[in-house]
Amino acid sequence: MLRFIPLARQWAGTLALGGLLVTGGCAPAISTQQEAQLGAQAAADINRQLPIVQDAQVNNYINQLGSTIARVADPSGRTYRFYVVNAKEVNAFALPGGYVYVNRGLIDRADNVSELAGVLGHEIGHVVERHGITQMQRAENASLGLAVLYGVLIGRNPSTVEQVGIQGVGSAVFAGYSRDAEREADRDAVGFVVKAGINPEGIPAFFQKLLAEQQRQPSAVERWFSTHPLTQERLQTAQTLVAQYPATQLRSLTTDTQAYRDFRARVRSLPAPTQ
Repeated sequence: MLRFIPLARQWAGTLALGGLLVTGGCAPAISTQQEAQLGAQAAADINRQLPIVQDAQVNNYINQLGSTIARVADPSGRTYRFYVVNAKEVNAFALPGGYVYVNRGLIDRADNVSELAGVLGHEIGHVVERHGITQMQRAENASLGLAVLYGVLIGRNPSTVEQVGIQGVGSAVFAGYSRDAEREADRDAVGFVVKAGINPEGIPAFFQKLLAEQQRQPSAVERWFSTHPLTQERLQTAQTLVAQYPATQLRSLTTDTQAYRDFRARVRSLPAPTQ
């Protein structure tokens, strides 16, 4: 069971020390330095609580792929860190400051590198656009100071988070994002993966796959749909974004690699999730 009360206190302390804990009105702007500090503290605690995969081959690949996209996506030059969570649910999330997490269950469904790259590009988009930080800045009630992590990232009070366990963290980030933020992250993802030399057709393809699975077996992807407002409209928008690129250009981009197939096989060979 996850324990988030210490993490909430860490964030509250950081907010107070950084001059961010307000006594009324709207929260002041959060600098990129403060964002990095918040993200690092949250990631350190989350990494102690989630079943993060420790396999060197898996970690090297996910960080290589993610960093390839982040380098062309984020003009700030911040260092991104990518983690695979040994959880069967389909989910992914990112913390402010560039900490990106992908569940094993999502990798299991991503048939090629373009599909996983699209997910990573989307999460990087949330970081680049500072969607999580924007939600913090919109907090108007000083009494939410201790609940910043829950309300903005987790979207649940501590008791509920503890009840839902591992996926409380996965639900965290998307609970507060607007549909406009999700669309912006999708748009970013398409552009980011193209710049990284990867075919963006994996983005709508993965959306379509999840929508089909929702029809066949809703419980299998319930967590994803509860935290990611995926609709036919969002699928069609992604298809339209991809269609703006010439077919000849799309064919020249990478859709799959042997390295990805080896990575996915390695993930599948790991001990089964206990959560």
